[in-house]
Amino acid sequence: MTPIISICIPSYNRPAELGELLASIALEPRGVWEIVIAEDHAPRREEVSAVVNDFRAAHPDVPLTYHSNEQNLGFDGNLRKLFELASGAYCLFMGDDDVLCAGALVKVQAAVAHDNVGVVLRSWQSVDKTTGEVIELHRYYPGDRLLPAGTSAIVSFFRKCVFLSGIVIHRESALRFATDRFDGTLLYQLWLVGRILAEKNGYYIADILAVRRVGGEHFFGSAEAEKGKFEPRRTTPRHSLTFVAGLFGIADYLDHEVGVGAQEIRAELAAYSFPLLAMHARHLSRREFRDYANSLADLGLGASRLFWSYYWLLSIFGTNFSERAIRLAKRVLGSTPVLVRS
Repeated sequence: MTPIISICIPSYNRPAELGELLASIALEPRGVWEIVIAEDHAPRREEVSAVVNDFRAAHPDVPLTYHSNEQNLGFDGNLRKLFELASGAYCLFMGDDDVLCAGALVKVQAAVAHDNVGVVLRSWQSVDKTTGEVIELHRYYPGDRLLPAGTSAIVSFFRKCVFLSGIVIHRESALRFATDRFDGTLLYQLWLVGRILAEKNGYYIADILAVRRVGGEHFFGSAEAEKGKFEPRRTTPRHSLTFVAGLFGIADYLDHEVGVGAQEIRAELAAYSFPLLAMHARHLSRREFRDYANSLADLGLGASRLFWSYYWLLSIFGTNFSERAIRLAKRVLGSTPVLVRS
């Protein structure tokens, strides 16, 4: 039977974490789904292969495709490869160091059963990798909702799809719009989300489908397309600025292709730019933090009063207090507050 859902995992150098992700998937009721892994020619690829073989032996009833790339394609190229390897109508992506929540596949299958769905967005939470303590819940709307195709859906989903795990994308549409134009941005999914939602509906699942484990190392910058833009195991202000520039480059191209409204996307990101500022505020001097904020402003975020409110909140009260205040506000409201209307 052809699967409805392909659980697609881009793998790079995390054998232990991959094993834990596979274990979380194995707890799901058997059904019309498969697992597809694209290993991206990492130094520890033999260990990754061993983890996959052990999983196959323990779960022979789980359909699993494993492919090891002959060269490092990078994050964006490896996502494209997964669409080619998968056979399901929809691809549910999971980072190899994240975990799938119980019941996720049943909820995704119900979501894609709605008419003309191209992208499924979900709630997720971040936890401390070492302690397991919940850091933050990311719930964007109080309940499930269908968003009709068009600019509003694109703007609403665009920023929220930066974190990959749990995002579901219609596979045939992804193959139709495949391009290497955005290789090296680490944001290929945003191109697909924007382009597909111009024609197909989006669906949001309010339940938590994925858990991001915070505290591990990243390996972005290993592929040729990423070198000079990112550096493995480090996240510097320059890397963040490159990342945001890539995001806006995709938004501008979508505006050119389908008239999505790049300015609306900039306004959306500016309104929720607190994490972009907070991630470096703790480690920079006041002058360095001011320079970083000014560089983000020059990219288009500075037109928002909210952006500067976050800057002064962090500058005056510090990162710890500011993060606690933001998280408390989300808990009280039950979901992310609506700061702009798309």
